[in-house]
Amino acid sequence: MTSTSLNDLVILTSSTKSAFLQYLRDNPNNRRVSQTDKEILIDWLTNPHKRPSSQKEFSRRNYVWKTFAWDEKTRNLVAAAKTNEAKNRMVITDDMIPDIVEIVHKGNGHAGWDATWKEVSTSYYGILRSDVIFLLKQCQICVSNPSKRPKGSAATMLSSQPVDHEALDFLNADDMQYDMSAWDVPDNEKHPSE
Repeated sequence: MTSTSLNDLVILTSSTKSAFLQYLRDNPNNRRVSQTDKEILIDWLTNPHKRPSSQKEFSRRNYVWKTFAWDEKTRNLVAAAKTNEAKNRMVITDDMIPDIVEIVHKGNGHAGWDATWKEVSTSYYGILRSDVIFLLKQCQICVSNPSKRPKGSAATMLSSQPVDHEALDFLNADDMQYDMSAWDVPDNEKHPSE
C-alpha cells in the first residue's frame, strides 16, 4: 500500500465518532469547548461594552480576556500564547475533536499517541490528551498494523477488540492445565491437585 492510499483511508469510523461523543458525555471537562461556549466567548471578546449579569460572569469574562483572543483576520477564536516564543492555538469545539485528531494523526504517518498529542497540544486548544488516546486506540490502521502500535500497547489494543463470548464459553476452565511454577506461587498456596 502506498502512502497516498494510506492517507485516503478513513482511520476513525462513524461508530468510533459516535462512541467518542458518548465518551465526552461520560467524561465532561471544562477545558473542552462546546459550540455554545465558543459563541459566548466570541461575544465577550468582540463586544467589550456588554455588561456582565453576575459576579461569576464578570470573573469569567476577565479570565476569557486574558486567555483567549478573537483573530479578526482569520475569523478564529484562539487561545493566546502565554509566552512570546509560543504561538496562539486555535480553539476547537468538542464536535470537531475527532476530525482534528484524525487529520493530525494521518499527517504524522500514524506516529503514535505521544507524537500526535505533541502536535495537537501545540496547535489546538480544547482537546485533552485522554481524547487523543481514546481516538487513537480505535485507529483502523494502527489496530491492523502492529508496527504502528505504541510500545507496550498489545494488551491495550487487544482489550479494545470485541470479545468472542462463544469462544470463551467453548473453553472449559476444568480442561485447562496451568503451569504454576511460571507464576512464582509459594508451595503452600498451590492448588491441591498438583
